[in-house]
Amino acid sequence: MHRIETLPIRDATWLLLVVLFLAGCATAVKPMASSADNTLAACRALYREVDGGIERAGVRDQGSSLVSGFSYLRTTRLLASFRDELTDPQHWSAWVWHMAALDAEARALELRNMSKPVADHDSDTLRDELNRCRERLLAADLEQSERRAALRDAARVPDDYVTWWRVAGLYPLTAPIVSANISAWHADTRDTFARPLTALPVVGRLMRWAAAPGAPMGAAEVSEILHRSLDPLGIPLPAPADLVRLFDTFAPVWEADVADDDDRIGVPRWDNGPAADVTRPTLYRKVSHTRFGDQVLLQLNYIVWFPARHGNDIYAGRLDGINWRVTLGPDGEPWLYDAIHNCGCYHEFFPSQHLRLRGELPAGYFEPPLLPQPAPEQQPLVLRIAHYTHFIQRLYHDASPPAAQPMAWEEYDALRSLPVDGGHRSLFGEYGLIAGTERAERFILWPMGIRSPGAMRQWGRHATAFVGRRHFDDPFLIESLFERAP
Repeated sequence: MHRIETLPIRDATWLLLVVLFLAGCATAVKPMASSADNTLAACRALYREVDGGIERAGVRDQGSSLVSGFSYLRTTRLLASFRDELTDPQHWSAWVWHMAALDAEARALELRNMSKPVADHDSDTLRDELNRCRERLLAADLEQSERRAALRDAARVPDDYVTWWRVAGLYPLTAPIVSANISAWHADTRDTFARPLTALPVVGRLMRWAAAPGAPMGAAEVSEILHRSLDPLGIPLPAPADLVRLFDTFAPVWEADVADDDDRIGVPRWDNGPAADVTRPTLYRKVSHTRFGDQVLLQLNYIVWFPARHGNDIYAGRLDGINWRVTLGPDGEPWLYDAIHNCGCYHEFFPSQHLRLRGELPAGYFEPPLLPQPAPEQQPLVLRIAHYTHFIQRLYHDASPPAAQPMAWEEYDALRSLPVDGGHRSLFGEYGLIAGTERAERFILWPMGIRSPGAMRQWGRHATAFVGRRHFDDPFLIESLFERAP
């Protein structure tokens, strides 16, 4: 498996921050020497210069959000959700360490994706200098109570809806029309899932893909990994070797009705535009987290790409794909499965016996969640995928699945810096959108406030509801829709 090594934040930084809090948070800060002031000023100037170069080159990575006033940090919706819950130095240290690591990773990718150097340095030298500056700025800022307060306030992630589009598009009048069409799609989907598996239509021929399986783990072993990997914020962060085993344990089998190459799983590349090479079927993995009650749950994301959604309708276009997500409970069992297409569209939930839909959900301008079927209790799970639309048609367990085409494992972050002639570039552009994957539906659905509906986009930029507001990476999404079953 490929991994981009872009996290040079030293383990000692965490310890340094704890020491700073324990030794100096409650005391007055001594004036810093002028040489230290000059060093910090030079670091801030360097960050401004680099940020300017990144913006001019158009290579800003959209996987995490910049923190206003703290150019050396970035945040996510999960991390932002902790900003009012930092009750002791270890919480603060873990929180800022995560944000510093996000910036270190994103900047390394941005620098690699630039066609020419910034600040008279090559990208490696500049990256190392930025990392040193980050540690200095972080240590200096966290000594000051007013800067900590400013950071707490600034660590926010704006949503991915454009409110003024909704105003201009007369959202109160147009949303009910869109809602009626969504309800019709929900009804069609439930009808499809109600058919016997053998009655599902096959236009081409059924093909299966699966990653090479490792030794599966039982719930007790999974639970032990989750508990021993908790950081001070309660976020499970399994070691790389444990993550490999977790992803192996819950990896689905992909079963698609293949009528042409657009129904085959491939690997994205950039060749004067987005494309997918079907000779190299690849399964991308990404870790995420959700909050449920007083716990943070680990989520495993399995992501595949198709060359296109075929056809001449308003939903057709280059590239398509599915993000299959497994949310693990602290008991080591899957509590929920859900899926979106890589545009953020067609969100479906498959709850296990551990969860049930909340009895009371918002009314009015609210898109109800789609639950086509309960999740099977056994692994591995097979995802049946339709020709043309690539809609999921069934989720089922197959104790003795037939042979499947092998898939390579790849880190999702590799898509943020793909090799191209003469260098690297991200698959994703402004607002996390993949240029060239636009759909004609955007001319109809823009009043819902979503940028380029139907276009493929980067993880962390998926608005998943046309009516109301909902994000795939909202840390309270699952808790807002589901509760523990008796």
